[in-house]
Amino acid sequence: MITAVNDLPEQMIKWQVEEWIRDYNFMLREIARLNRILNKPEVRKQKLTATYGDEAGMPKGSRGISQAELNQLDRREKRLYKYLAIVEYLDKVVDELDDDKQKVTYDCMLEGISYTQIAEHLECSRDTLRKVKEDIVVKVVRKVQKDHFLHKLKSISK
Repeated sequence: MITAVNDLPEQMIKWQVEEWIRDYNFMLREIARLNRILNKPEVRKQKLTATYGDEAGMPKGSRGISQAELNQLDRREKRLYKYLAIVEYLDKVVDELDDDKQKVTYDCMLEGISYTQIAEHLECSRDTLRKVKEDIVVKVVRKVQKDHFLHKLKSISK
């Protein structure tokens, strides 16, 4: 049975949001790498001397990009746009958080800091931090549902 994006259970969306937060730094690195690959100028070598003899009559290879290379670039470009959309969305979500403790926790989570280190930084227990994290994730999930972000993301990936 195929389910629509909007029909996903809240728990699945929650897992997806947690994965995005956990992979935030990875996505930033991948965006930079894909930008380097996709924006690399193509260097074309030209022969500056005339060709004589047998070499002059031989067929020349295509200087263009093959279909397989174009398909690979398309896949990379789709992944780039998907990651850009997720990163921008996660950056905007911080405005939905209520207090500074949640904002600091969220920033630390995006940076990939461990829960133990965040708890030490905030001078609270891991249980307290777990509750703050759950509140953050629930708010992000509600915003994702309200904005139909998963549907928008799916349209980017097509």
